[in-house]
Amino acid sequence: MNHHERFELTRRDFVKGTLMAAGWAALPGHAWACSAALPDVPALDYSRAIILKNCRIIDVFRSAIIEKGSIRLAQGKIMELCTGDLDETGAEVIDLSGSTVIPGLIDAHCHTTASPVFGANILQIPKLLAETKRQYPLCIAAGVTTVRDMGAFAPILHGNIKAIAKGDMVGPRVVYCNSILNISGSHPDVKATDVSIFAGLTKPFIGMIPRNFTSMEDLREALEVNTRGAAFIKLTVDNQSIFCKTGNIPVYSDEHLKTIFDFAERHNLPVACHNHRKWGFDRITRYPIHSLEHMLGDATLTDAEIMHLVEKKIAVVPTMTVAQSYLLDDAYDSLPERFRTDFIMREIEVRKNYLKNEALGHFDPALIRGSIDELKYYKTIGREHLIEHKKYLVNPDLYFGIMLHGPGNLKRMQEAGVLIGCGIDAGMPFTYFGGQYREYELMSRAGFTNAEILRCATINNARILCMEDKIGSLEPGKYADIVVLTENPLERIEALRSPGMVFKEGRLLHCTMPLRRTESM
Repeated sequence: MNHHERFELTRRDFVKGTLMAAGWAALPGHAWACSAALPDVPALDYSRAIILKNCRIIDVFRSAIIEKGSIRLAQGKIMELCTGDLDETGAEVIDLSGSTVIPGLIDAHCHTTASPVFGANILQIPKLLAETKRQYPLCIAAGVTTVRDMGAFAPILHGNIKAIAKGDMVGPRVVYCNSILNISGSHPDVKATDVSIFAGLTKPFIGMIPRNFTSMEDLREALEVNTRGAAFIKLTVDNQSIFCKTGNIPVYSDEHLKTIFDFAERHNLPVACHNHRKWGFDRITRYPIHSLEHMLGDATLTDAEIMHLVEKKIAVVPTMTVAQSYLLDDAYDSLPERFRTDFIMREIEVRKNYLKNEALGHFDPALIRGSIDELKYYKTIGREHLIEHKKYLVNPDLYFGIMLHGPGNLKRMQEAGVLIGCGIDAGMPFTYFGGQYREYELMSRAGFTNAEILRCATINNARILCMEDKIGSLEPGKYADIVVLTENPLERIEALRSPGMVFKEGRLLHCTMPLRRTESM
């Protein structure tokens, strides 16, 4: 079946979407998605084993290459892997002609039901709905076969996961937390009802990305309900907003945190924490957290603080790309001198070039222009008045600060032995699905080797997802998640931009290179 045919709107979808739009059209990260569909792929006979032969297989543990390798896939898993030829009897054989093979990439931080726009109007509903599920195929086209969803409109998320499982939609494996578990008023500190009077009507249909609680009783109920089927718990731990607001926002009390971590321990649920501020870092790293998400925008860490992460086995998923995406120099009359480093000035240009070029293939150009147009309000309204005018634009000082402190903090973490993952916070404005390679290339500019980056995007991410026994490397017994590249990413990290083939659990879901079959006996 043609994948394009799967995105037709039904009357029910449209009515449901109208409610969604009415409640969320102006909210950053609301429930739309991005454009681009997969091309048709050649049909394979999955009743037989599939052998990929004559390929260069990358061992992500040792950063070594198995030359002239062969891989046997069957029942969704890797059955055999070796140098040379395998017994091809009864198998479907594909000659990769020396192409490079890596494990399926993993995106350890994204929001698959959110859309990367600062605002949209109700007239854009047909376009937005037509694109609402295409972020999932965009992941596959980027070689991403597993994602960790860090906060979702849960009913929509579960519907999409079911559609992927049934084969009605192409997409990655999704590991999720359902909604973000938040004390009311904390990040993201925007009430849906402040945006639209229709928000209360939409909640039964789509849920909310943050699951806010207001009391201990409400927290206990939220823990029980929100963790159903979830693989982890997501918290936000900063005491200040990401938006252009002054003053502190509500934070969890010590009693809240004790209740959350006691629950997490009883149910064997890792806890991941959104963290941009040193205040939150100092407080939350006293607890048994599993991972920190994002980087700090207001501090350079000491060696002792970094070793504390190592000793407590706290992983870090830096999402430097989202910080780069908010290097909004046009929000200032003149960019402050402290931000005028060579690294930041180069990243500003990289960001602008991306939005003018590749981004147009990852998201609808008109909606990109709409988000860019929203940036004028930094000056026409003024930062101090944005919130009262219901303009929810990020505070660029925070993200310039991340790009000022983040690269040094991150490289020192990596050198000290902190487990570093990889994700771009796709689903937020200017961070588009399909652009996962932006994080790889940014990490390269920040001083990581190609081998280190590839490990971050595969086996490190698998460990952060607690799935290293199933994904993250090419080994017998693991899922047959395989990406075929025309170039070697150990030599050129840009090779990860354009996968030629993508297999998920042994099924070919993306193919833009010639498929050379050979006859088996």
